[in-house]
Amino acid sequence: MIFNASERKGVVVLLFLIMVLLIFPRQFLPDDSGLFLLPVAAEIFHDSLILHTDSGQQVIPIRQNKKSGLLVELNTADSMALLKVRGIGPYYASKIIRYRERLGGYYSLKQLKELKMAYFDVDSASSFFCVDTTRIVKRDLDSLDFKAVLRHPYLEYEDVKMIFKAKQQYGNLSYRLLEAKGVLPGYRLKKIKPYFK
Repeated sequence: MIFNASERKGVVVLLFLIMVLLIFPRQFLPDDSGLFLLPVAAEIFHDSLILHTDSGQQVIPIRQNKKSGLLVELNTADSMALLKVRGIGPYYASKIIRYRERLGGYYSLKQLKELKMAYFDVDSASSFFCVDTTRIVKRDLDSLDFKAVLRHPYLEYEDVKMIFKAKQQYGNLSYRLLEAKGVLPGYRLKKIKPYFK
């Protein structure tokens, strides 16, 4: 024999525990109970997403399907909603929210790549997110001071200097003026277009 009597008892007890913990719960509990050791991501979340629009609040149930699991709107999600996405912990959730506040909102999922999250693959998680571009906060360039414009992540010090030089030269300042007068390079103007009036 390979096992002695006490080892056989140990193997029997171990097999019994495995059956109790893994097999029996799947037989007697409903699939959406979330009590299994290795639940599917879609089984964990039973929430809804609230979009605040001009016409009032719109409650959207989080999609639960085998493909994407859930759907989080980036411009309204709080840290609790972001934590439900696999791979996002408290640090990444706060980083996403802080960057959203600095930007004024997200207009594309690709903007998450700008955060350089080493342990979170934005491309593979893109099915978990959506973006409501109506939630972007557009700022009035004419009413902002130098420091407020400089806080925007897409503008560097030299860009802000050129913007305020244009303000001195032309008086009122707007995105259209920056575009018409060619104050900033085209690629920079394209990046800041969603954020300034």
